[in-house]
Amino acid sequence: MKGIPIGIDDFRDLKESNGYFVDKSLFIKEVIDDISKVKLITRPRRFGKTLNISMLRYFFEKTDEDLSCLFKDLKIWREGDTYTSQQGQYPVVNLSFKDVKDMTFDECFENIKHVIGREFRRHKYLLDCKDIDEFDKEMYTEIKNEKADKIRLKNSLYLLTSLLREYYKKDVIVLIDEYDTPINQGYICGYYEEIIDFMRNFLGGGLKGNPSLKTAVITGIYRVAKESIFSGFNNIEVSSILQNSFADKFGFTEKEVEDLLKYYNMYSEINDVKAWYNGYVFGDDTVIYNPWSILNFVKQKKLQPYWVNTSSNDIIRNIITRTGSNVKEKLQILMEGGKLKDITINTDTNFRQILYTNITSEDVLWSLLLVSGYLKMENMHLEKGRTKCDITIPDMEITVLFEDIISSWFRNREVSPDKVKELLSNLTDGDIEKFKEDFEYLVRKTFSYFDVGEDAAENFYHAFILGLLVNLDGKYRIKSNAESGDGRPDVIIIPNDPSKKGVVMEFKTAKSGQESVMEEKATDALEQISKMNYSDELKYSGVNEVVEIAIVFYRKKTYIKHNIKRI
Repeated sequence: MKGIPIGIDDFRDLKESNGYFVDKSLFIKEVIDDISKVKLITRPRRFGKTLNISMLRYFFEKTDEDLSCLFKDLKIWREGDTYTSQQGQYPVVNLSFKDVKDMTFDECFENIKHVIGREFRRHKYLLDCKDIDEFDKEMYTEIKNEKADKIRLKNSLYLLTSLLREYYKKDVIVLIDEYDTPINQGYICGYYEEIIDFMRNFLGGGLKGNPSLKTAVITGIYRVAKESIFSGFNNIEVSSILQNSFADKFGFTEKEVEDLLKYYNMYSEINDVKAWYNGYVFGDDTVIYNPWSILNFVKQKKLQPYWVNTSSNDIIRNIITRTGSNVKEKLQILMEGGKLKDITINTDTNFRQILYTNITSEDVLWSLLLVSGYLKMENMHLEKGRTKCDITIPDMEITVLFEDIISSWFRNREVSPDKVKELLSNLTDGDIEKFKEDFEYLVRKTFSYFDVGEDAAENFYHAFILGLLVNLDGKYRIKSNAESGDGRPDVIIIPNDPSKKGVVMEFKTAKSGQESVMEEKATDALEQISKMNYSDELKYSGVNEVVEIAIVFYRKKTYIKHNIKRI
């Protein structure tokens, strides 16, 4: 029985290790058939991008070794001479930026120098070419030895493709994996403008109008907005999860999953596998399973979350805390298994807009969650030229991960899960004095991880509370901004057991940290709960006792007032 190839992203290693291989070799055919010069393919993390790029390299690259043996048992070899004749025929530039995750631009630039220098060293035979002039030779040597400055490194892709074209007398194939990893890191760590400037010139100089280029295939999670990085590219074809192109080439199709489970004598688990890991639709109607999770499930034989996507969480967290107040309510709908309808989706990610404007557009958040793999699209259609769809959380795995991500925003070493559960128990039991003490401690420890300025919006704190309430473990139903009485309380906590206390919560932000100002706000909030009959929802659910609680925030400071009464 073949081994389960978890973590193997080199195509040759996988084939020669006799690991189980889901045949995606028709990806090669689709690349050949697509006449666009530059192909940008965006997919969520761990959906096989690196393995597919590696497969392209071993198929196309001209080497001294005959590597056709890697493909003769695959689907591509049955497609005829039009395709098989191209195996091993082209010079290839192969770059991967997937590990460029540095805290400063200087560190990032050094890492990029290493990535590019390594590829130059792989082609060091070019220095022996008699036709190379002294200037190019000097520049090549500097890049190879990782001594080049920014200007030369920006021009390095053009130089390498030109010399390869001259040496082989054939146009060059360029493969770039995870091009956006350093850009995402630049956004998170504060050097976005510097890395965008570098990548725009590096990619533009090497790919735009390059006479040595046969084709380029670039992969990433996001399509960084055209005005940011792909300005002036008239020869680029973008394949996101919205397009039909390459739809079944990343991730596992339903038949591929069924075949894999049958091979490992686990087909009886198919219904559970569908519930946990089958959540995606790529293009119009291609059903896709998360490959990383499927392989780990087959190996571990446990239904649990395996997919870990950490790189985009900081970006998403940043946007959630800056978007409009409706977002908190809609996030709760999604986490409770609901659907958001007619959402506008834009797969261009304009980090500059996010950074420098007081962004309130929910579309940015939903689009990022969708392309990152946290949401599933349904009923995709065009409306006045804009892509619209319904969105849901795709499956059990992502539901658990989504809750964990939100919860993790306020976890740190000094705030243990047990401490959080104790705090929530004090809240629902009505021990508000103990709740106050623990909550104030939690806020102080947690908000040191956030930039909580004087203009922090109420929805920032609301998102924090919702993340906290995820830990109530199914014994309560949480409603956020739902109608109750004559208005919409911020949060209602409804016990499944009506003999337990229910909770109504109202949040306010203060313009000052003075106790008198915060106390007045809290008093107003409690009066609002009473005057607007916010406890009606609890009364109709059979609950007899309610904890009414007002929480006022000023930066990292809180003020809490409460009532406990029978209803």
